[in-house]
Amino acid sequence: MLRIVLVDDETSIREGLAKIISKENAGFIVAGICSNGQEALKFIESTDEDVDVVITDIRMPLVDGLELIKQLKSIQPDIRCIIMSGFTDFEYARQALRYSAVDYLLKPINKKQLFKLLYELEREKEACLGKEQRYLTGVLLSYLKSSTSLCSKLPELSLQLPYFTVHVLRSCDIDALHARLNLAVLDWAGSSDIVDTGDGTLALISYFSQEPRVELVKKLLAQLRPALVSVGVVRAGSSRVYQQAAQLSEAYSEALRACDYGLYDYSTWSGWHYDDLPHPEPDITDWFIRTREMLGEHMQILNTSQIKADLEKLFGELKQVKASRQSIILLCRLIFDTALAELPEWRSFYDTAVEEQLREQMLTCLAFEELKGLFFSFFLKGLEEIRANRLQLADRSVETVKRWIRENYDQQAELSSLANMVYLTPSYLSKLFKQETGMTITDYLIEMRIKKAKHLLKTCPDLKIHEIGCEVGYPDPAYFNKLFKRVVGVTPSEYKKINPLNSSLSKE
Repeated sequence: MLRIVLVDDETSIREGLAKIISKENAGFIVAGICSNGQEALKFIESTDEDVDVVITDIRMPLVDGLELIKQLKSIQPDIRCIIMSGFTDFEYARQALRYSAVDYLLKPINKKQLFKLLYELEREKEACLGKEQRYLTGVLLSYLKSSTSLCSKLPELSLQLPYFTVHVLRSCDIDALHARLNLAVLDWAGSSDIVDTGDGTLALISYFSQEPRVELVKKLLAQLRPALVSVGVVRAGSSRVYQQAAQLSEAYSEALRACDYGLYDYSTWSGWHYDDLPHPEPDITDWFIRTREMLGEHMQILNTSQIKADLEKLFGELKQVKASRQSIILLCRLIFDTALAELPEWRSFYDTAVEEQLREQMLTCLAFEELKGLFFSFFLKGLEEIRANRLQLADRSVETVKRWIRENYDQQAELSSLANMVYLTPSYLSKLFKQETGMTITDYLIEMRIKKAKHLLKTCPDLKIHEIGCEVGYPDPAYFNKLFKRVVGVTPSEYKKINPLNSSLSKE
């Protein structure tokens, strides 16, 4: 839409232009008709509506067209000016262009040329408004997503009216929801902004000149229902009323919480106000600690049936308190962290990118059972894959560990490192190793080291006893002597003396 002011001292010209412009396009609004520049300046300064275009003659009494353009440039530089002139005024027209006039039209006015100019200015205005709206939306999004303490570092934001409330809406089809919501707010008497938050929600900010009662906020939310019924399932929630731009994030959090309360509603529409919710929500981290140890133990041995029972209990308690989506996702994150701690293979099977993809899918769920089913399917499938892989590797795991010890007998053999190497828990590897070899991993390591020590005592007469101890992983001579005697029955020195091969080598 363009708001246009016509300025000409000839009545027939200005009234004729007003008629043809109004007929051409409903979006071309002739806001004012003035007989000279002075009259035009008074009108523009007094009107409450913005003026987009001034079409003015050059030669007029009191304030002519050139002076009008000069003054408009200093007081309202966004107004675009078009000059009308005859052939004899061409030099004036050229001077007007230097004063930032958009173009000039020769009298008599060519309608085709005039409308071409107006349509170009309309497109230019729309592009400018679009740019401004994108900037405003970006700033609003930053305020919605930032904590109150960080808002001071954001660009200054002036709200449309003194009071505001935030509504949050979710749907499976966010684009359709956005389109219908844009149409719905056109019927509202008040001002509003719609922001796509990028996490499956739309934030509708409603502005008020006076502080509204809670009943009015609830009524506004209910009024959206008929307009959005064609979208399908919609979850909506409203915040309390605030005044400061820095409180947008608090209002957004409240509206999100109210919107998430609809996860437990089985109708196609749910609309809640934050004041109607139970407060406060339980601390999920503290709450999870009670279950973590038991869940971790069941994960260590991959008891999937018991793990599923543990998860059923956890999610059942979430449903009972009607936890928010944020709390549900946090619980899932804590369960993942437990899997990372107890299952060495978890990260190789499910990296952060896969888990982020799951989180994005969870943001689109509109019912608690849908959200729970998505997580159960993902998590239990991962456990089953790990369990199947362990069963496949079980026969080779012990041989892999034995080979590593034979090749690295002089190094420190940490049970956790060995378990990670074969994707088993330390306790399970210990049981499996003992079952297949008849000895513990520690005993097997000692056997390998003593065997190598005996070989060195036989074949390397120049090596001293403490050097052989270091060579096989026992830098403490006293401990090496004591351990060797306990296993072999004699000390290393005695073994070296009585060994026939070593004696024959000494005679040589």
